[in-house]
Amino acid sequence: MKKAISFIASIAVAGSLTVFNADSLECSAIRAITFVEDGTYDLGEDSSLNYKVTSEGEVCITGCQGTATEIVIPEEINGKKVNTIAGNAFRDHAELTSVTIPDGIADIAAGAFRGCSGLTSITIPDSIPHINGSTFKDCTNLKSVTLPENIRYIDFNAFENCTELDTINIPENIEMILNDAFKNTKWYDDQPDGLVIAAHVLYKYKGTMPENTSVDIPEGVRTINFNAFENCTNMTSVTIPEGVADIGSYAFKGCTGLTSLTIPGTVKMIGAAAFADCTGLTSLTINEGVENIQNAAFDGCTALNSVKLAKSIKIICSYAFGNCTSLTEVAIPEGVEYIMNNAFTGSSNLAKVTIPKIKEKNGIEDSIEKDVFLDCSPNLTIYGYKGTLAERYAKDNNIKFSALDPVVTTTTAKSNSNSPKTGDSGASAFAVIGIAAAAVLVLSRKREA
Repeated sequence: MKKAISFIASIAVAGSLTVFNADSLECSAIRAITFVEDGTYDLGEDSSLNYKVTSEGEVCITGCQGTATEIVIPEEINGKKVNTIAGNAFRDHAELTSVTIPDGIADIAAGAFRGCSGLTSITIPDSIPHINGSTFKDCTNLKSVTLPENIRYIDFNAFENCTELDTINIPENIEMILNDAFKNTKWYDDQPDGLVIAAHVLYKYKGTMPENTSVDIPEGVRTINFNAFENCTNMTSVTIPEGVADIGSYAFKGCTGLTSLTIPGTVKMIGAAAFADCTGLTSLTINEGVENIQNAAFDGCTALNSVKLAKSIKIICSYAFGNCTSLTEVAIPEGVEYIMNNAFTGSSNLAKVTIPKIKEKNGIEDSIEKDVFLDCSPNLTIYGYKGTLAERYAKDNNIKFSALDPVVTTTTAKSNSNSPKTGDSGASAFAVIGIAAAAVLVLSRKREA
């Protein structure tokens, strides 16, 4: 039996979601979705699915009733395509042992099957592009998961506490596996200590790192995961190869033994707090190709005194170099378009900042925000060209400005004798012109008289 009840409800949802390095999510479009109908779909065995229908004619499964142990989610209900499974839709239905998800489902929302402790296996259809947070968390009897090749990322805690999970295929195209996605799973527990790599993702450093460890990240790794090396204080050096595209948030946070660092140009964005509190770091080189330094990326690197930034950098976010108390000077690359508030706040010895003719976007306020250099050295001087954003910013914020423009000098030739020489000929010419001009002026006045 199927029944439907009409109602009106409206909700704003993201029309599309773009993942940068998984610590920064951007909604590129927002659209309003209106639910115009809800109802139940009979499964038999005194069980049913709850659903809602959008104004676009798509069905969202929102829950289930009854004690059915095996559920087949239909492709359509009343001729309308089933498109999504809502968050927590099947949460804590421990009686479920099998769920068939049809191809065509576009999204399984966070927590949809959390706590379904009776599930032993699950196959994700090809139409699903990512696994949301906690989707299968606490499915304690889940032993195998089959993921489609088009899965791009696995969100936080997706399979956490799936203690029996020992078989999972990680697709080659995976771009990011977020923090604790496989925490307390048999798959992770069976990995040897050291680098845990899944496809092209360096998921985590497992175990206790030995003292004075130099880490060489293997060729082929494209992503260094969230928290991958967080607080690995025994790391003294790391080699990040060309080909790495993403360094996740907190990836190397608190690696206090790290002394120098080079970021390859294949990395487009350095994640939030990726190297924060690396208090032993003294030297940083960011190679050409890197575009974005996220919030607090190097915050609290108190020994950092040498920074070389690539011209490709476009954005320096808040506290990117906050509290770098040993930093005395920095040159902002020409390609920079935005420097966010507090980017260098607390770098108390920063006294020299060179700002060339950087790109100005939508006026000075949108290019360099007001409190970029808060609590820097009282002797802070901005070096730049006259008439540029650098000079205006310094003036507007009561910061000393020093021009980089070349100094124009003039030379006057002098004669040492009465004899006409090269220099005298020029002077004589100007004298003749002056006399002629005076004569013209006298004649003119006589005529007027």
